[in-house]
Amino acid sequence: MEIVNWGIIGPGSIAHQFAKALEHSEQGTLYAVASRNKQRGQEFADLYGSVKVFEGYEAIINDPQVHVIYIATPHSHHYKIAKACLNAGKHVLLEKPLTINAQQTEELVKLSQATQCVFQEALWSRFMPCFATVKQWIANGEIGHVQYITSQIGFPFLERENHRLNNSLLGGGAILDLGVYSVSLSQFLLGEHPLLVQAMGHVNRDGVDQNTLVNMQYPSGVFSQFVCTIGAQCSNVMSIHGTHGMIHIPSMFWNGNQATLLKTDQQPTTLDFPHPINGFEYQIESTMESISTGRLCDPRMNHLDSLNVLHTLDEIRSQMGLHYVDEIESVDCSD
Repeated sequence: MEIVNWGIIGPGSIAHQFAKALEHSEQGTLYAVASRNKQRGQEFADLYGSVKVFEGYEAIINDPQVHVIYIATPHSHHYKIAKACLNAGKHVLLEKPLTINAQQTEELVKLSQATQCVFQEALWSRFMPCFATVKQWIANGEIGHVQYITSQIGFPFLERENHRLNNSLLGGGAILDLGVYSVSLSQFLLGEHPLLVQAMGHVNRDGVDQNTLVNMQYPSGVFSQFVCTIGAQCSNVMSIHGTHGMIHIPSMFWNGNQATLLKTDQQPTTLDFPHPINGFEYQIESTMESISTGRLCDPRMNHLDSLNVLHTLDEIRSQMGLHYVDEIESVDCSD
């Protein structure tokens, strides 16, 4: 078994979760970390053994010993960094949402195809056994014909000073960071992309969407409705409603820890899905499988799905009049 050397760009809190999961991999190893703040990068590296530290991103991207790079920066920086990685022949696992808009994602997909490098969206829920089971329940007709999906996702971030979700220059707001789960998982469970999107929301004085409410209609006639917010505490649950029952995924639904099947006139069936580590392990192993088999992405989170999620997010932002500065919306990476 050939060892896969991972590099991490952006040693923030989510990168710690990633590194903890990678420690348990038999094939993958954390080889290097890059940060614009060398001290921060060193502190991160010290927690995970003999890890090489780079100040800035260019050196890690050009290091021939780095096989694949996990990008965990704010999504305002995703496009430029991922483009540099793919151009350097590096495989990429990129945090959600892939980019600020669909045009940027489309450019990266083309580059992945041209370089034959893996380009994978790290929307971890898509790789979890919980959602595979829920999708199978739906396909088996366990709740009859699906009528609609509802979900909530939100936390009161407004009082957290200097948090990235309150910063429009970092692509802040609820829809790209939180609402992406409701969009992507509805799409995954139904196997469809929405035909109609209706959105309303409040863009606050910081220039980010504070509260966003969305209705989506799919070709099959199924609806999905969700709210996402950085201004309030939500229930953070998802439910799928059918003609003969419903499926309930409890709080922090995107963590995929549990699902309950409630069939009409039958006792509920609740299944627990404890993660072997912390939930990041699934996308790590998937990415290395893609590298070894020559595929460019996992079919559970493929390029077409990623593109269509971004098209939906673009439409939602358009209806709300939410546009970020050209510097982060552009596909021009010149400094």
